[in-house]
Amino acid sequence: MDLRNWQNVNGLVSVGEVGVFGLCSNDIHRINSPDTRLAFWRCTADPDLSYPTPVGRPIKARSWVLDRLGHPADIFYSEMATRELGDLMTQFQPQVVVVEGLFIHRYLDLLRHWPCRTILDCHNVEAPLWKAIGESMNTQGFPARLTREVLPKRVELIERSAVQKADQIWTCSSEDLTCVRDIYSPEADVCLIPNSIDVRNYERVRSKTIAWPEGLTPSTRVLLYPAAFFHKPNIPAALFLMQEVFPRLSARHPDCQLWLVGNRPTPEMIGAARMESRIVVTGAVADIKPFFAAASVMVVPLFQGGGTRLKILEAFAAGVPVVATAKAVEGIEVIAGDHYVVAERAEEFVEAIEDLWSDSHMKAKLVRNGLDLVNHLYSWEESSERIRLAIEELINYNGENNSLRRVSQ
Repeated sequence: MDLRNWQNVNGLVSVGEVGVFGLCSNDIHRINSPDTRLAFWRCTADPDLSYPTPVGRPIKARSWVLDRLGHPADIFYSEMATRELGDLMTQFQPQVVVVEGLFIHRYLDLLRHWPCRTILDCHNVEAPLWKAIGESMNTQGFPARLTREVLPKRVELIERSAVQKADQIWTCSSEDLTCVRDIYSPEADVCLIPNSIDVRNYERVRSKTIAWPEGLTPSTRVLLYPAAFFHKPNIPAALFLMQEVFPRLSARHPDCQLWLVGNRPTPEMIGAARMESRIVVTGAVADIKPFFAAASVMVVPLFQGGGTRLKILEAFAAGVPVVATAKAVEGIEVIAGDHYVVAERAEEFVEAIEDLWSDSHMKAKLVRNGLDLVNHLYSWEESSERIRLAIEELINYNGENNSLRRVSQ
């Protein structure tokens, strides 16, 4: 998510003057702007919008169930942030505002009162994703029932409302673009802005001149799965690796290690790491690149999801071979056997990983083709050009001057 946001900021800077407003008051990056070209880099001052969520805030946010367009992500909405955003709109007067992701959709209503064009950047098409998540829930209890019976329908209502309020919609893949049009038939133009990678940022990873992760001693057989584990599809993927794939591999390769890298790991993941020293669960890390440098294979056993997986593009840019399900590479123009190895069952993952460990020519081919793919189709240069064309089309469509001065995100 952060990688896509930063990709879009970079692309927008090449078009006009850009300011960024964030919804986390204690974000570690809030103090210093990472790019002096930005007009502003601010976040809300609302202490309720912080991480971890303040005590009492989740209880207050539970009222979402009673709201026709309510969602648990309403925890990111506050009256203070709304006022702050309104003040920024008055001061900056942007011609275009990009809203990053569906679940801050409540701010769209404020933006409609301003003479600007609004873009909804769909990191996923959420309705079919939440339908799949709901269908996979077979446990009982109130939270499971909400996920299975309420959230899929609620998310579709929210998404249908949001896409009708936007002047332009961005999707990550051609599959998502078709999905948005088929489900919602929006009046707004739908543009493909693929996820992309700053490939140059991974040069030291490819050359192995970057330091290993602090405090860890990697073996020559490190399996890497990087993920944000608050995103529900990543949890069954991690459990699949811990329970199905790793035991088979570690029995034959005692030096094998499984690294699950990312924020908000589940108690079950943390418990598995305590029981087995070769399973490493890091939690949030400051920089993912040292972990890619240590990896021998990146494994991505995703069976649910939407958009496209930036972790796949990162692995290609980092020179790490990928073993993944077909769902994991959905929306990326890859060919099994040329860019990655496809696997669906545990036995197939084990076989594919062992083949990569034993066949240096196969590994080199995947690495070479993966890097060539991101350079040609999924680089920042490619996404920036698509962003420029989308903005120009939006401005021209509304009969305005083709030059764009200011963009707010």
